[in-house]
Amino acid sequence: MKLVIEAVSDRGIVRSSNEDMILVGNDLLRDGTKRYEFDFNTYDHPFIIAVADGLGGHKSGEFASEYVIQLMAKAVKELPSNLRSPIIKSYFVATSKTIHDCMLDEGKNDSSKKGMASTFSGVLFYNKKIFLIHVGDSRIYLYSSAKKELKRLSRDHSLQELKGNETAIKTAITNAFGAEKEIFIDFKEVTTKLNDDDCLLICTDGLTKELTDEEIAGELNTENGYLKLTEKAKKVGGNDNISIAIIRYMKYW
Repeated sequence: MKLVIEAVSDRGIVRSSNEDMILVGNDLLRDGTKRYEFDFNTYDHPFIIAVADGLGGHKSGEFASEYVIQLMAKAVKELPSNLRSPIIKSYFVATSKTIHDCMLDEGKNDSSKKGMASTFSGVLFYNKKIFLIHVGDSRIYLYSSAKKELKRLSRDHSLQELKGNETAIKTAITNAFGAEKEIFIDFKEVTTKLNDDDCLLICTDGLTKELTDEEIAGELNTENGYLKLTEKAKKVGGNDNISIAIIRYMKYW
């Protein structure tokens, strides 16, 4: 299996700091761009690509996104081999609850971190299967190169989407690490949805608040599409941090 990953995390135009963070394997990215290429002859070890969007203002937001990313990366590294899908889900449900409780404790013990929270949206490659792990309102999309079609695989954990409240503020999220007493995750297998040369897009809402799905799809198959999308989002406002990870996927099995 071959993965080509193009990633960018940008402050945007309005914000004074970048509270987003990208995870590729064990590599963290904030305020920069990077291209990765991985060729797996055998695929026995787990591998994750994810984005996190910190909430709570400058320092605490930056801390929150990195905290979640670091602990989720550690959990993936420690994931036992040859687990069945329901056991993997249980593992990440338990992991997410632990991370969430630790963040709440951080806020109680340090007033500068009170109210901090973070989204998390990731794609896990494990035992020749692909899983989505999602908390919050960052998004995961599938782009079909054959159909030239963009389809959202995640749902926003927002009042508008989860509760069906069309009058609710679009950005009012109801589920995030550190935000409420309880947390839940969306976890599902998406292996069969992908064909060779398809790509997955993981992004924070700094992209999706500025550009439509049609505008995003128009750049995904172009050279340096991730950079073009970032510049387009900044050109029409750049009101939030923008983080994008595009995963191009070629399977050998």
